[in-house]
Formats: sequence, structure tokens, C-alpha cells
Amino acid sequence: MKKTIYSLLLLCTIMSSLNAQVLKRKYSNGFRYQILTAEIKQEKSFNGDQGVFVEGVVPNSTSESAGIKEGDIIVEINGTPIADVSTFTSPPLSEITVGNSVAYKVWRNKAFVQLRTTAKAKVSKTKQGIHYEYGEIKTSFGYLRTLLSKPVNASGKLPAILFIQGNMCESVIELPEKDPYEQFCNEMTLQGCAVMRIDKPGAGDSEGKFTTCDQMTFNQELEQFQTGLESLMKNKTIDSKKIYLFGHSMGGMITPILASTNPAVKGAMVYGTLTTNFGSYYPEIINRSLLQSGNSPDVALEYKNYTKEVITAIFDENKTPQQIIKDKPEYDPVLQQVFGWNEKDNTIIYRSLAFNRELNKIDPKKYWEKVTCPILIIYGTSDFEAIDKEYATAMLGWTNAKNAKHSKAIILEGTDHAFALVGSMEEGIKLKHSGNYAQIMQDKFNPLLVTKTAEWLASF
Repeated sequence: MKKTIYSLLLLCTIMSSLNAQVLKRKYSNGFRYQILTAEIKQEKSFNGDQGVFVEGVVPNSTSESAGIKEGDIIVEINGTPIADVSTFTSPPLSEITVGNSVAYKVWRNKAFVQLRTTAKAKVSKTKQGIHYEYGEIKTSFGYLRTLLSKPVNASGKLPAILFIQGNMCESVIELPEKDPYEQFCNEMTLQGCAVMRIDKPGAGDSEGKFTTCDQMTFNQELEQFQTGLESLMKNKTIDSKKIYLFGHSMGGMITPILASTNPAVKGAMVYGTLTTNFGSYYPEIINRSLLQSGNSPDVALEYKNYTKEVITAIFDENKTPQQIIKDKPEYDPVLQQVFGWNEKDNTIIYRSLAFNRELNKIDPKKYWEKVTCPILIIYGTSDFEAIDKEYATAMLGWTNAKNAKHSKAIILEGTDHAFALVGSMEEGIKLKHSGNYAQIMQDKFNPLLVTKTAEWLASF
């Protein structure tokens, strides 16, 4: 009887918390998809330029209730053409919530089909040994969804990690169980830490009315994680003297800024990050990746120099891609292939020009030199997108000597940017460009990342 009463009280508390929140759970499309290829279009006799190919449908999802089937091509949702993945993370589709009407325009059996249903909520996470708390933070650009995972059997106040993801705009909360981010956050929780994730604007349940991830500035992203850190410090279930940061990739640029300006942070960890500003980093990565992919030194150097010229034009001369192409039309393919320039959204490498210009002003070394807490630098030897092994060790010398004895560099052999065991760097690049990489990075997660991180946290 007492157990029943306790369960009812816990349920009431959870429901009260959810009802008090501004953010509603967004709807679940519930289909796995891939971008259209020429082969798919030919097989399906589809002549359109926009849409996504449905590889599978999730049971009890919005798309299943509408009648979406594997093999369909979804062309529009609520009248919005599906151009690419950003269509799902940008208004108006990113603003659909539970109970809204959803209409699909689908290409099936060489004809268009119209399907309708009512939006269903995304399924909340469950995993044995972990309790998930859906929360929110208020920023100057809207409310953002947070997820705090806690070990079920923990007692007392918990140490906590603020997870700071990389450059991409997808949700870090609405992830499949074997996604590398999901595996890392869950496994660190099972090691005894609370772990907080935050979705960027327009991703997951986060608002995208005032800005979206691809249009936000770097300073806004910095505000997002500063606000998340402050909410952890105020959380009565968290030990405010044991709060750590973990930054992956571009998140490793934010980590030293937060660690240097928040003395309460007990430790700062980064994986696969930068040691220079973006403008110095990117040409080197292009050169390295081309060489490792089997291109000649002359070709790699040529593209490295093209990249430098574009970076100078964008960051130093404040030119737009349109202005660059007007002056030098031959740079159009460079902007599209090397910088992923999207003319419609005016983004490069998935983010706004404002974001990239602010990012380029960040010298990570300047901030690391101000960090007084212990640091953990992690480098995978097959991570061609990140710093070199030598720099990982050199970064230790940048920080305040006060905590040098607790700072450490860890080298994970054969591990790539997505925490996957892929063999050599050359093998990793080949796998990255194979059609199986999405599955590989889920199946080949390196457990040593969790083991070594947990050992370091327990060492001081």
C-alpha cells in the first residue's frame, strides 16, 4: 500500500512538472529516411527534385497512423516541400506539436497520394538503470529542451556532466539507443554521473520561432550552454562542487570559455576538438583528408589554397559567398563542395555566416590559459577531423599549473571522430565515405572512451 501511494505521488510530481513547462513535446514523424539519390528516383520513376525516401516506419508513430509505408517518397508535409534534413528542424515543421493536424504528400506506385492524421508525441526515453528528466531552459532566443539522465539507485547529490555537442543541428535528445552520443551519455550515467544534454533551437522540442540552429550566432550557442550550466548549479539534486564539462568537436571550443569564466566547474573534458581558430584549422583538415583519401599532394595543396582564399574573403574581407562567386565564378564548386554552402539558407558548413565569423574570432589557447580546473584531452588516432596527437599533449601545457597533476591527455587508438573503432585513419576515411558508416559508428562505439573518462573523474 505504501509503495502504491509513493508511486502515485511520484507520478503526480512528474505530471505537475511537465504541465508547468512552457515546451510541449513535439510530434514524432516516426520514419527512417535517406536523401533521394539518382538510383532511387529512377527505381521509383520519380522526376521531382525534393523529398526523402522512407526506409522504415516506427510503430505507433504519426507516420504509421497516417499510412506511410516503407518505400514511399515523402514530398511534402503540411504543404512544406522536403528539401533536406534542415526542413525537419526548421519552422514550420519543427513547430508541430501533439494534436496538430499533419498532412503528407507521398509518391507511391508512380502516383501522388495524400495522407492525413493527427500528430502523436515522441516517445519518452526509457532505459534500465536510468531515470530521465525532461526539462527546459529559457534563453534570449526562446526555450530549449534539456534532458537530465540520472542513475536510478544513486543516493545523495550527484556529480554532473554538461554535454556540449558538436557543430551539427540535429537533436541530441531524440536519438536511437546505439547512436554514439546516446551511448556515451547513457554509459556515463550508469557510471554514477548525472548528464545534461540541450537541444539547439529548432531541434527536438526546442523552440525555433526566434532563431534556428542553422541561423543562430556563436554567441547565442555559448549562451545556451552557459544557461544550461547555471541550471545544473541550481539543481538541488546535483552536487554543485562536482560539475564537469564534456565538449565534443566544435563543443570543445565552447568548453574552455565556460571553464575559464565559471570557477565552480571542477573539470573540463574535450574530445576531437580544435587548437587554433577555425580559419587556420579548416584548410589543414581539407589538405589532410584529401591526402588520406588517396589524392595527390598537388590536388590536396590546390584545394587547401582555395580554402584559404575563401576563408580570407569571408572572414577578413567580410564578403558573402555570392560576392566571392561574382568576383571568381570558378569558386562556386569550391564553396559548395568544401564549405557546403547552401545558397537558400546562406549557410556554410551547416551554420550561418554570423556564427562562423564569430567562431573564427575564438582563439581556444587564450581561454585554455585561463582555465584553473583539471582538464582531460582525448584524441582518437583515426580522427582526421580533429587536432593532431602532438597538439593533444601540448594543450596540457596551456592551462594553469595549479591543477597540472590532475590534467591528462588520453590517446584512443583506432578511434574516429564519432567515437568508433575503425582501424587506421586511412581505413576510417574510407568507411566514412561508404554507405555503411551510419551503422558502423553505432556498432563500433569504443567503450574505452567511457572507461577512461570515468577513471579520470574518480582520480581527484
